[in-house]
Amino acid sequence: MKKATHHLARLLLVFAIFICAAPATAAELKTPCDEGDRVCSGDAYTLFACNNGEWEAVDCMAGRGMLCENGRCVAPASYGSPAWSAAAGEPRATKSTLAQKAKYYDAQSERLMLHPKLKWAMPVSLPCKQTACAPGQTPPCADCRETDIDEEKATWKDVTKWHSGENDGLFSALYLASQAFRYGVTKDPAALRIVKTMMDGEITRMKITGVPGNFTRQYIPPGINGLSCPSNIDEYIPSETKENNKWVQVRDDGCAWYVDGTTRQWTASKHCGLKEFAGYCWLDNVSKDEYSGHMFALAAVAKLVDDPEVQAEAKDLLGQVGRHLVQNGLTVVDWDGRVTEHGRFTPFSMNDYPGFNSAMALSFMSVAAEVTKDPVIVDFYEHCMLHKGSKKVCPGTFKIMQKPFGGYLNMAGMYVDDQGCRSNYNNISMHMLSMFTLLWYERDPKLREKYQQSLDVDVFRTPKQPRALERQNNAFFDIIWASQKRLGPGSDGPALERVDNAVRMLRQFPERKYLGEVKCPPDKCREYCLDRFKSPIGDYPRQVAELCMGTFIWWWNPYDLDNCKLNRSVVFLPSDYLLAYWMGRYFDFIKPDM
Repeated sequence: MKKATHHLARLLLVFAIFICAAPATAAELKTPCDEGDRVCSGDAYTLFACNNGEWEAVDCMAGRGMLCENGRCVAPASYGSPAWSAAAGEPRATKSTLAQKAKYYDAQSERLMLHPKLKWAMPVSLPCKQTACAPGQTPPCADCRETDIDEEKATWKDVTKWHSGENDGLFSALYLASQAFRYGVTKDPAALRIVKTMMDGEITRMKITGVPGNFTRQYIPPGINGLSCPSNIDEYIPSETKENNKWVQVRDDGCAWYVDGTTRQWTASKHCGLKEFAGYCWLDNVSKDEYSGHMFALAAVAKLVDDPEVQAEAKDLLGQVGRHLVQNGLTVVDWDGRVTEHGRFTPFSMNDYPGFNSAMALSFMSVAAEVTKDPVIVDFYEHCMLHKGSKKVCPGTFKIMQKPFGGYLNMAGMYVDDQGCRSNYNNISMHMLSMFTLLWYERDPKLREKYQQSLDVDVFRTPKQPRALERQNNAFFDIIWASQKRLGPGSDGPALERVDNAVRMLRQFPERKYLGEVKCPPDKCREYCLDRFKSPIGDYPRQVAELCMGTFIWWWNPYDLDNCKLNRSVVFLPSDYLLAYWMGRYFDFIKPDM
């Protein structure tokens, strides 16, 4: 009778655990158990295992970032053992498999677009194809829509022009992130080699400004064929209002030089100590775009790349950013002592939507706090941003905030107007990076659920918003959503449809990334409304096979009506394909044989 009572009590306990929230501690579980018994809490955050007749709690989420299922801790994206789609019947799929395209793009990007001295990657131009001259033309004559160089063998030595720009930091960082995920999946030495080269570039990108924690938008060393510093001195005249990005030159004295706007003469600043960069120029006034990419990439490197040297570098860079933001009240202060135009990250700064700023600040500081364990960063993050404990360590402005930063996420401002026509796709893309990193690192169940709710309702599946991200055929966003959405008891289950769509878009992705002859389908691409730049856009989200290629296609508005003409001489960096593919592999949405 005693044994039967014991088993009945145990069964009742197991039943209670499945339908109720987990007890606060294992000590509250008084019912005896049999060795080997393993049950999950009702919220799937805790595993209870029997040890010597007593229940012991294993915190799957807080301890491991996992969920409990069938008596074990599992990766959140694996909860429910979903059968992910291979999209084998995609009618617009290329002949090459997903893996074959990744193999080619990984190799191509390193040999062609990653200059060993630049240590950052970008699109390139190859030599124009030499042609017979038409009557009246003066030799030599060329067709610059074609190239004489075999793209499959071309290297950085063949490049005639590096397509550098003010967002180099952002797009190079996204390439770095792709290689961090690649290494996390494969441990491939080639991926590690690229990560190390790109991390050298990240270090230079911060060190050249002479301000710890402050990245430059763009830097150019001397002696690079196809890339040089601007020759127009107007580019070096500082912006009076800090509303324009301006170049800075480093000379042999190690000081930053600029052009005086009144005298139009070169002038040495008092910002010195940069002798190792003599002959370089760099672009100031770094923005949120660059920081969103850098911090996303460094978060991936810190979590996925187990090389001790790389780990130390990531920790150091994250620490510099974290301390800079703490010291400057979540603003980025440039080499000239002024806050950059787009360098404010507080919800009350009035320079952007409160939820957008809050998500970015939370993601930056949570990663910096987790990786560095620096008490200055940790205290600021926990007390001033999360409102955990006393606010005594917080600057005055932060002490009077009524809500923690997470309380502003519902004001993210992702969709402007009822149709979403005037939405800012830079902000949407940055916000997706912020929300991914924030959720990927967060293990507090209550915070995770709050952030997941915002990602769902405010961003990805926004009710009554016809342009919600779930409808945009964006493989990268689909993978972010599928990997970080709420799963477990009470959820609506794995993101099967979105993973299927992501795989379909990647199957459509071209085998070689240059401008193809593409026309927006005339039966679908009709002018519907105006975007934020007052240009006409449609209401049809173009699929990958219908898009003009560019630097990072997931970043742009899929409703545009542009057409493009064939140009094989400009080769685009394939970081968009590689990042979506390797993230899909990492979260097990994409199998190696697909």
